[in-house]
Amino acid sequence: MSRPLVIYTGYAIRYPLGGHVLAELHNIVGLHRLGFDVLYVEESGGNWPTCYNPVRNEMTDDPGYGITTLERELRPFGLDRHWCYVDAQGRSRGRSPVELRAACQRAALLFGHSRVTWLPEFADCRTRVFIDTDPAITQFELASAPRASQSGYVSPADFHFHFTLGECIGRADCPVPTGGLLWRPTRWPLALELMPVAPAAPPEAPFTTVMSWRTRGAMPCGGVAYGDKDWEFPKFLDLPRRAGAAFEIALAGGTEARGQLTAAGWRTRDALAVTGSVAGYRQFIAQSRGEFSVAKNIYVATRSGWFSDRSASYLAAGKPVILQETGFSKFLPVGHGLFAVTDLAEAAAAVATINADYPRHCRAARRIAEEYFAAGKVLGALLRECGVAAPSSGRS
Repeated sequence: MSRPLVIYTGYAIRYPLGGHVLAELHNIVGLHRLGFDVLYVEESGGNWPTCYNPVRNEMTDDPGYGITTLERELRPFGLDRHWCYVDAQGRSRGRSPVELRAACQRAALLFGHSRVTWLPEFADCRTRVFIDTDPAITQFELASAPRASQSGYVSPADFHFHFTLGECIGRADCPVPTGGLLWRPTRWPLALELMPVAPAAPPEAPFTTVMSWRTRGAMPCGGVAYGDKDWEFPKFLDLPRRAGAAFEIALAGGTEARGQLTAAGWRTRDALAVTGSVAGYRQFIAQSRGEFSVAKNIYVATRSGWFSDRSASYLAAGKPVILQETGFSKFLPVGHGLFAVTDLAEAAAAVATINADYPRHCRAARRIAEEYFAAGKVLGALLRECGVAAPSSGRS
């Protein structure tokens, strides 16, 4: 008996960095373990060089590096031929145009997991599910400049079900507009076999994170301007001195801030050196004492409830996480293995609590990953809300 087909759209071929590819793999492998045949689909997004090659550190119109990376990571699951890439001229790789259209017509579900992948054939999919990974940003853009889906842009309006990582969206205390859509809360699923428990790190190991200093300018909405992580990080600048522990950031951008960070006791390294491959990204997390990270100002100020796939990966590796509060503490257990902090004093106290009984907090971190992020649970619940039955309970 053949498996029902799910088409999953993402952003791994055009942007094949380790953390990003791993995040997509969690979904693909999770759906596969639930008994689905999964076809990964991506498109170029425009008539200019849109594919990043991290080895050469350049943008190109050649998706070859990303395709090779994706195939390598999918091969252990027998999925290395389960992909299709459509370039700016409409030429397909991996699947022919006829095969892609037939797949869309028979698919049980389309997962729109990237806001930059849309093909006309997707309209043939009978059940389309939009996954919002940029809560507040997605909704503000939809409210200010609604557009139809096209190459390089996906409109939530073209989908039947809408899920968001902003678990507070739609609640009275969250100012994010819903645009008349029902935003159902979800989390980033973890195929736990992809992120095994790592050995406990010694006391001198740093708390780490991977972050972009700034990915966009201020975003105005309703007379309020919202910013990026560079707006929030200064609140925690003195954490190394205050906590008396080591901290390291794999940083993208932020050239103007590196001197200030170093002077305050932060170690910095180039993010590309850490995220160039899935293996390197895993190793960086595995060697960490835990994670400390701020959130984008727009996630914090809107109390969106956002929680990072990166932080979920730290938890899965058995690494305690200290993350700036966005409202996620309403849905996830905090105080053991996971800490939601709003200021410098709370962050320093969290470090002290973790170091006072490190093995306990490592075990608690992994339990949170297993109980709240396991792919079988997260994706299973999402599918039930869409009225789609998973063929098997699968592995997490």
